[in-house]
Amino acid sequence: MNVGDKDKKKRSNTPATKTAGKPSRKTADTPARKMAGKLQERRNGLLAVVHIAKKEIPLSDDEYRDVIAYWGVRSSADMSIPELEELVKYFESLGFKKKVSDPRDPGSGVGQIKALQERIRAEAEKLSNGEQRLKGLVKKIAKADDLKACRNVKKLKQILKVVRLLQERE
Repeated sequence: MNVGDKDKKKRSNTPATKTAGKPSRKTADTPARKMAGKLQERRNGLLAVVHIAKKEIPLSDDEYRDVIAYWGVRSSADMSIPELEELVKYFESLGFKKKVSDPRDPGSGVGQIKALQERIRAEAEKLSNGEQRLKGLVKKIAKADDLKACRNVKKLKQILKVVRLLQERE
């Protein structure tokens, strides 16, 4: 057997693709995985509130360590969600007030969002059948029924980019 025969033999034993033999299906998010993600988000939010409260309530590091030592931990990162909730309540009893955002408040970036929406509409008018094409782009890119419903700056910039590409092609 010569060298060329060995190479042929090696090649015939290797799978055609790296994923051969493995299932090619996507694993959908299971309810347990979604729940774990939500719990982690809740925990991270509570940790953020704890750290904000620590700064707003003038506690020295030693005082803060004494407070969390009540739960038998050295760091708030070692605390469970119920313990973190209890710690936040304790800080509230000391005068800390959580800032609750108004759901009607559009927040920062509203000017940029409106400007992008107006710019997209103006650019789409230059296209033939622009209004219909814009509706299709918004539905496909932003997964929204109307441009006004899209409040994601990144998605709006992407729509604007596509509209400009379409203009170049016409």
